[in-house]
Amino acid sequence: MTSAKSTQSITAYDNAPFFEKAFTHAVQHNYIGQTRIDEIINEAATGSIQIADYFGESSHLRKNLEVSMTRMVSLVSLYLENTTDAQPDKAAQLLKEKPFRALSRGGSQMLKALYSLPEDDYFGSPRLDSEREFLKKCLSKNLSSTKYRQMLTDCERFKRNIDFATLLAKLIGATINQPNEHHASAEHVIRTSLLSLAYGTKKIAAKKAHPYNEAGLFEIFSTIRKEYGFLGDVTCKASFIEELPLEFRNDAISILSSINKDDIPKIVNQSVTLESAFRDLKDRKYFYVRDQLNEVSRFDQRLAADWFALTGGTEDDALLLTVFLCTAAGVPQKTTLKRNEVKKAVLSIRENGLMQNAVLNLIKKAPHDEMEQLRSLWDDFIEEATPFLLDDSDEKLNEVMTYLADRCSLQKLQ
Repeated sequence: MTSAKSTQSITAYDNAPFFEKAFTHAVQHNYIGQTRIDEIINEAATGSIQIADYFGESSHLRKNLEVSMTRMVSLVSLYLENTTDAQPDKAAQLLKEKPFRALSRGGSQMLKALYSLPEDDYFGSPRLDSEREFLKKCLSKNLSSTKYRQMLTDCERFKRNIDFATLLAKLIGATINQPNEHHASAEHVIRTSLLSLAYGTKKIAAKKAHPYNEAGLFEIFSTIRKEYGFLGDVTCKASFIEELPLEFRNDAISILSSINKDDIPKIVNQSVTLESAFRDLKDRKYFYVRDQLNEVSRFDQRLAADWFALTGGTEDDALLLTVFLCTAAGVPQKTTLKRNEVKKAVLSIRENGLMQNAVLNLIKKAPHDEMEQLRSLWDDFIEEATPFLLDDSDEKLNEVMTYLADRCSLQKLQ
């Protein structure tokens, strides 16, 4: 049994859940006696001053010392619970054998090890908190061993993904400058690199393209579809996997299998345009960098060739709305219409309905960066225009023509 004085002193810092269990178990089963209890109290008092100093908090204020004592006990609790798998007997033995401050340092080293790992699997993603702020936050939450192990597992996986992505980038002759600059997902870099190694290294090298650029990535997609069109199959060279470190081989096999199963069928599917398949896959699964030219990438211009041929690349709302109106009516698409052509478009809409999906599909052919703005332009227009377009009481089309003349591009009467 402890003295009343000792018990009162211990209650100042035994509020960490597992430490309380371990300490109570140690006393009740005679692992530690009064002498050891007094040693723990003295070590905790000295250690709390050091912890206050570490966090830049005055050790002369009682409130700061109480906070430091709580943090120290939390560190001890975390270390004991993690080291002993939460077994009271083993924890009690450690309380008997190891200095209390050594147990506290053990918990601190655990948290510092966690801090040294990336907190996500994106390149160039620095921790926003300093090491001290990180420890302070962890200790304020009384981090359990279970939660700590989960965080450690996640962060180790993040580091492993980044290491694997970096290795693959080197294999294809790339540096990690682009992934770092663009805060790239390691999973996307891995998938892009494996696609390049298995399907496209020599093909894109011949054209001096790079798999991390849009043009290079699209070139791989294009050669895959062409090869399938000629041979009815696609060649996948996976011999490079044998050259990878053992720790990464299973991951490479699994991801390459996913590419073969999930991505290749979409790339070779002739029922959809290659541009459509490319847009879908690159944004969700692959890493790429756009080359910018007058705010529209060269590659987007290549993908949006039909759009530019139809619109001339205009940004004039009236011209664009005229093209959309034609599309919604199912009549020949033009940026400027004669009055009789406008009337035909309106009558077609009244007879056959608005072809909304056709407009949305047309917008998908536009440069990627412009799509959202174009959808908004169309949505705002058609919401206001629908009552005029579908007003059967306007038999002579006077109202709708007046409305459209203000918003679309109509040729003026000579």
